[in-house]
Amino acid sequence: MATEYENLYAELKSVFAAAYDEIFVTDGEGYTVRVNGACERNYGLKAEQMVGKHVTELVAGGIFSPSATLDVIAQRKQINLVQQTLNGRKLLVTATPVFTQDGKLIRVVSNSRDITELLHLREQLDQLQERVETYEETLKQHEEASGMILSVRSPAMLKVLSKIEKVAKVDSTVLFLGESGVGKTHLARYLHNMSPRKHAPFLSVNCSAFPEALIESELFGYERGAFSGAHEKGKKGLFEAANGGTLFLDEIGELPLPMQAKLLNVLQEKQFFRIGGTTPIQVDVRIIAATNQDLKKKVEEKTFRNDLYYRLNVIPITIPPLRERKEDIVPLAIQFLEEFKDMYGIEKKLSHAAAEELRRANWPGNIRELRNFLERLVVTIDEDTITTKHIATALRDEDETMTEQEHENLSLKKRLELYEGQIIRRMYEECGSTYKLAEKLGISQSSAMRKVNKYVKEL
Repeated sequence: MATEYENLYAELKSVFAAAYDEIFVTDGEGYTVRVNGACERNYGLKAEQMVGKHVTELVAGGIFSPSATLDVIAQRKQINLVQQTLNGRKLLVTATPVFTQDGKLIRVVSNSRDITELLHLREQLDQLQERVETYEETLKQHEEASGMILSVRSPAMLKVLSKIEKVAKVDSTVLFLGESGVGKTHLARYLHNMSPRKHAPFLSVNCSAFPEALIESELFGYERGAFSGAHEKGKKGLFEAANGGTLFLDEIGELPLPMQAKLLNVLQEKQFFRIGGTTPIQVDVRIIAATNQDLKKKVEEKTFRNDLYYRLNVIPITIPPLRERKEDIVPLAIQFLEEFKDMYGIEKKLSHAAAEELRRANWPGNIRELRNFLERLVVTIDEDTITTKHIATALRDEDETMTEQEHENLSLKKRLELYEGQIIRRMYEECGSTYKLAEKLGISQSSAMRKVNKYVKEL
């Protein structure tokens, strides 16, 4: 019998030593009883340097952290966790308690597998997936920008495009000025695509989209351990990522003053420091900025740096609102319908009268509003052709859902026109003719026709 036990012990000892995965055994109090060769490989210590030591000693010495053994002792159940070793390896640990028949904890057996390479491969896969998504998004944005450019018919926008094509050849800073939704982002991409930097990255950031605490790390990146929650390897900022290419700073007027100073320094010195960094990083980036605000007024109010304003305002380009370039509305609408056909598999046509009504609308939200308006029609109406009736109904719904804040921003004249438009559209829909409308409102038929032509545009 003794020989049988001895043979079994020798066999188990051989298996223990030959196991590829780590086996780390402690007693019920956490003192190391036995380790195999994989432990020595994972922790860079000899077995005799670990056996007899309490796991808290090993954790305190930075050998590994956290300790699954301590969790098992505290919770008296199997624990799974990812552990980091002194030499930077990552281990997937499963620690299992061993109890006597009367429930006393006598051993904790931990099996660990080195997953460092697996995590590295997963990180590479995530980066590759992110790169693919970036390329897809870039291609989509490029197509959208190209579509918008091809839709230009108005002399005002043709003049803007001519200026963009001219300044694209040099590296001067460009500042796009214009209302929200006029297409500043697409024009910035078009400028980049026309420039010698077209094969390098084009990155954009909306300066109003990040709180002050985050915009610095977004633009300039950070070093490992720069702040609580920072990625263990640090992170590149947009300036580094855009090196050799173009960085588009949208809503530049919203950039906090401390960041304005740092941005100015980058523009002047062509270098910056990451958060927590001590080594200057050289960059070669062309800056395109955009705003819908009056930066001169912000300079006077001391909410925008005077020196940064002049650094950015080297080549200002004003983008006219859509209402001042009516020739572009219908070509843009046709382009958007094609986009939605590809996006949703829904094909809609635009009647001639409906196209004319779109052209005559004001579109205070500019291209963005026009696109959203048409998208809503494409996905909600049943008919294959968009008519004036669809447009009138949708415009009426938009007017009626205008927020109180939007109303407050309108002049008295605009408010009266808004309410008059709502009345005319609703009454004309009920009456069906300008004759009945005139009779109902107590006005001449010629006045009724003018108002219908202005607000309903169905004639």
